[in-house]
Amino acid sequence: MSTTRPLPTTPAQAPRRRRRWPWVVASLGVLGAAGYAAAALTLGSKTASDTTVGGVQVGGMTHAEALDALRTGLQDKAKAKVPVAFGEQQANLDPATAGLSVDYAASVDGLTGASFNPVALYDRLTGSVERDPVLAVDDGKLTAALTEIAETIAVEPKNARLVVKDGKAVVTDAVDGVAADVAKTADAVTTGWLKVGKINGALTAQEADVTTEEAESAKREVADKVLSGPVTISVDSKNFPLAADAIGKTLSFTETNGDLVPSYDENALVKAVRAAGTKAGVLKEAKDAVVSSANGSFHVEPSVDGLDVDADAVTAAVEKAAVSDDRVATVAAKAAPAKFTTKEAKDSLPTGVISTFTTHFPYAPDRTHNITLAAKRLNGAYVAPGETFSLNAWLGQRTPEKGYRGAPVIYNGRLTKDYGGGISQVSTTLFNAIFFSGAQIDQYTPHSFYISRYPEGREATISWPNVDNRFTNTTKGGILIQASVGPDSITVTFKGKKTWDIEATKGPRTNITKPQRIEDDKEDCVPQSPNDGFDVTVGRVFKQGGKVVKTDYLTTHYIPEDLVICTHPNAG
Repeated sequence: MSTTRPLPTTPAQAPRRRRRWPWVVASLGVLGAAGYAAAALTLGSKTASDTTVGGVQVGGMTHAEALDALRTGLQDKAKAKVPVAFGEQQANLDPATAGLSVDYAASVDGLTGASFNPVALYDRLTGSVERDPVLAVDDGKLTAALTEIAETIAVEPKNARLVVKDGKAVVTDAVDGVAADVAKTADAVTTGWLKVGKINGALTAQEADVTTEEAESAKREVADKVLSGPVTISVDSKNFPLAADAIGKTLSFTETNGDLVPSYDENALVKAVRAAGTKAGVLKEAKDAVVSSANGSFHVEPSVDGLDVDADAVTAAVEKAAVSDDRVATVAAKAAPAKFTTKEAKDSLPTGVISTFTTHFPYAPDRTHNITLAAKRLNGAYVAPGETFSLNAWLGQRTPEKGYRGAPVIYNGRLTKDYGGGISQVSTTLFNAIFFSGAQIDQYTPHSFYISRYPEGREATISWPNVDNRFTNTTKGGILIQASVGPDSITVTFKGKKTWDIEATKGPRTNITKPQRIEDDKEDCVPQSPNDGFDVTVGRVFKQGGKVVKTDYLTTHYIPEDLVICTHPNAG
């Protein structure tokens, strides 16, 4: 019996099996990457859990939330003024004016958004992020704002000074100044704003142009030598001393391009030389001829010529001698002729009356006393041809020591009392004598309101020291002023050489203004009667040989004289 066994099979003939593990791994990798990407996207939508920008907590927020939180957290701080300290001085900088602002979008930029960096993802989960806000700075506005502040805190340096006082040269030390360094301060502001409570501004020292050492040098080399002793002035081989102190009083030092430069008051130095020379009998002052009148006749005191120095050469000669070893200044002599010679005085003698004028006044003892006192002083004044006469200068200040009494005067449109009240009557009478003489009117001031006892537009008040009555004698001869006072009038007469025939004209009143009524309860009240205010123009017609040569016009504006009623029982 036979058994049949199947033949053994070969490997090529065996069934095929698929390898599946790589696909599993790949599938698992795909699933892991998807999860990682999902985590990155999820974590990227918010900021790290502990994130601050400029001290404002924005952790765990979306981009929009972080932006809103940062705006809210910084808006007050970003608007607040910024203290900027410059040493002991402090200024407040306004951010808006200075062009300082926060770029909020840029400040939160990058805090959110997908990241596949494992470290970044870990930081998003557990990390801490701290950053400064991003600033937007307008450099031009910041510089302008700091420049304005710099001007307020700057301390100018003080130059050393060298002065001559009481015959000695005295040095005052220099003091350095300080100035703000705008560029460095701007850097400090942009670096420290919103980070520190106060910005420390930058200062730079400003050295004085003239240092103490330079002033000490000028003292040794110039001032001390000038003050070391007298200088001998030699004029026409005649000598006289000029004291060191007299020179020192004319010496000063001024800063020029950083140096102390000596200079002399030329007028004062020439005056000192003349005084010393006159005292020594080497120089002589010229004396003008003097005209006087008594008993209707004139007397001429002769002029005397003098001897002077060449004023233009004095300063250079003394300046050189004062620092030299021999200390001798040679100055040329110069004739000093009288300004008003004997011949001119005789030729100018008055030959008759050229003008006269009289004004009247009411009874008032104190006022009349003042008028009489001033008229006595005025009487006999002589004004040489070409000379200018000032009534204020001639009378001087009116004081009780000179015998003047208190009497009504006009002040700010109201009557009040002052010493010398009534002198305007003298001035007005003199003014009309000037007017009709044809002399040149240099200065006059009408009363503020019109006073009926005076000619309209032809009157002149006076007050010490500036309200004056001045004229220049432009007539052919000298003018002798005669003044006399009667019981109720004053007359001023000019004697001289007739040059013009003068006629006066007057236009109508214009711009008439009515007065007001004022009741005054003060004890020092002075009552007033009402008068209109107005404008008026007067003319001065100059004639020679019956022909008009020229005409001058004077226009006066008068304010109204208000009615003042004094209600105080002791007023008036």
